[in-house]
Amino acid sequence: MKANHSSVFLEVIEKLSKSTSISEGDQQGIAKNILAKSTELLKIPRANAWLMNEDESEMTCLMSYIASTKTFQLESSLKRSELPIYFEHISKNDIIISVDAQNEKFNQELREAYLIPFDIQSMMEVPIISGGRLKGIVCFEHTYSKREWTTDEQHFAIALSQLLTITIETNAKNTYRAELEKALKVKSLLISEINHRVKNNLAIITAIIRSESERVKDTFHKGLFDSILSKTYSLASLQEELYRSANYQELNFNKYIEQLADNMNRTFGSNLKVKIIVHSTETFFFEVDVAMPIALICSEILNNCFKYAFEEDGVNQISIFLGKDQNGKTFLSIEDNGNGLPENYLTKGTGFELMKDLAEQIDAQLECLSSSTGTQISLKF
Repeated sequence: MKANHSSVFLEVIEKLSKSTSISEGDQQGIAKNILAKSTELLKIPRANAWLMNEDESEMTCLMSYIASTKTFQLESSLKRSELPIYFEHISKNDIIISVDAQNEKFNQELREAYLIPFDIQSMMEVPIISGGRLKGIVCFEHTYSKREWTTDEQHFAIALSQLLTITIETNAKNTYRAELEKALKVKSLLISEINHRVKNNLAIITAIIRSESERVKDTFHKGLFDSILSKTYSLASLQEELYRSANYQELNFNKYIEQLADNMNRTFGSNLKVKIIVHSTETFFFEVDVAMPIALICSEILNNCFKYAFEEDGVNQISIFLGKDQNGKTFLSIEDNGNGLPENYLTKGTGFELMKDLAEQIDAQLECLSSSTGTQISLKF
């Protein structure tokens, strides 16, 4: 007869373990199945499940089942402040067996308010432990007469409680996942709104610079406005590429440099017919705090190419190379086949001083070689 009980218990556990309530984290659903089945197979009139709150000060009734009426109900909460001995006892045991429940010392706080009113004589209680913390308890209660709990019955009770533990953990994971998805959605909306506003602001700034540039009569101030405009394009392109990549911490610099060169060529090189070639040995991703100064350096270099290097009737070309040198350092080089930089550009030009300051921000080496046959500016970092 004992073997038959054991096989029946195993069959029920296997069936319950396949319940969708477990995979969905439906605590009440699995609790109803567990409590109803336990009263049937253990032949007990009552079974209930309790959940502990976060600070372990109170347990609320998840579900209570009355076999005689086949009904589910909720019991009053159990508070640690009112039942300190009981709470302490259940937190230190894997299973609590009370053959004479009303006379057990650790049950005395429950005696008048719970055990006697429901005529509970024997109990088997299994704490729900998850992550090393007490999450609740499952109680199997026998009324009217005392009873011994067999080893098979104890193992069955523990297995049922473990199914509830798994469901509770799944519920917590599902809740966390839902909160995370909600937070990500909010973050995405905020980033989209920020991108929209930044994009609009940059467009307004660009329009203002263009408008003022068209009013300037002399070439010197025209050049200043063009320099500012190129930097604005650089920042706008950087911001746009970051938003498109959906990775707001690092930038695909290969795509960025191609986009920047193309935009500046269409803006400043329309009359120069400049051919731009971009070479790269691999795909490079730079964090924003590195990408920003490099982007401004590239903008300054390309602006100088269009400003100083080319003649309208020349075979004009800009070559951009992005790779690694023999020492493993990242190497960025921009080279043109133009007329070279002005003689005093490296010593008196504010543009080169700006590039040096930007290079220092990322501990990079900036080198410039210029002659009548072209200019090469390189950056190692």
